[in-house]
Amino acid sequence: MKQSLTALFSPETSPHPAELQPFRLLCDSLFFYTLPDKADQSGQEGPGTGYTPVRLSAEEQVRFQSLAMELKGHEAEFHGGLLASLSAGYGDRDEASAGALASRLRSGKKTSPPQKSEDEILWQAMLLLKLAEMFREEEQEIAQGFLAVSGKEAELFAAIRGEESETGEEDEEENKALQELAATAARGGPTINIKRLARAWGRLFTRDAKAAEFPLLVTTHKELHDLLAETYEALLGRPPRQLVSLALPARIALPEEFRAATGAAREHFNRLLMTVAASGTISAELLAELQGAGNDLNRAALPFLQSCPTEKVMRFYACEGASLIELFASLDGETPPHPTTVTGLLAVFN
Repeated sequence: MKQSLTALFSPETSPHPAELQPFRLLCDSLFFYTLPDKADQSGQEGPGTGYTPVRLSAEEQVRFQSLAMELKGHEAEFHGGLLASLSAGYGDRDEASAGALASRLRSGKKTSPPQKSEDEILWQAMLLLKLAEMFREEEQEIAQGFLAVSGKEAELFAAIRGEESETGEEDEEENKALQELAATAARGGPTINIKRLARAWGRLFTRDAKAAEFPLLVTTHKELHDLLAETYEALLGRPPRQLVSLALPARIALPEEFRAATGAAREHFNRLLMTVAASGTISAELLAELQGAGNDLNRAALPFLQSCPTEKVMRFYACEGASLIELFASLDGETPPHPTTVTGLLAVFN
């Protein structure tokens, strides 16, 4: 029986379709998070489906949307110092003055900050993700601007040399590739610290009713893998296991052709990957079979790599005996849920 591989993209909200396409070549279903100020994208076209994992109360929803509108154009100011004090009535320990800290040390009193409400935890997490989203949009706009200038320069030099402008499908394909490259120029990482971003995203993930349905987390940030690897090693005393690497085209004009040509190898690989995710431990036989299926999939993808100028590698990691929910809960300093007999899977594409 065919098993569908469902994956969740992290940690950006509303990523560009070009970022999702390589994962869509492999996964049967791919999801990502959107924030409350975005319209429901469940019916959108493209290589992924976005949804808001948790809902704020009506009052907090209005508050979040209002502040998100005010943030536009002032992101650096908020990120630089105001983010921690946006919540009325809550004093962040990081913002405590030196005098107040010294006073507490002299008195010997250890006061704990007031317990934040669930809405407050989610609201601040969403706000941080919104800031990161705005930074990425600005970086993409700058990259698009450079691309436009480069295009104008090329036209000018062609005119000076007396060359005719080239037209046709090849030019259209090249322009599309350049636009996608510019759109994903910020992939190297958001301005906001990746650990803060991952913790904020994880707060939504650990409260997402659908989280347990995703055996595989996918990302373009190796830093996210490093964070989860440290968390996993702190929990179980060993590093995650690298399973297999896949070589995939960074961009492909017709994904349907790739999926059709690699169908049998891809389904076999996905089935074994699902078996690994459902197991608390990975036997040597299962690992060898999965690696063999990965080699078969790489061979099936080879013709598409030969026609693609850019090759990217997707590396799969397994956290045996720990779910992704446990890892993100621990990363945020929360008490992880009861240990499970599953294996959290992470795929890093870079």
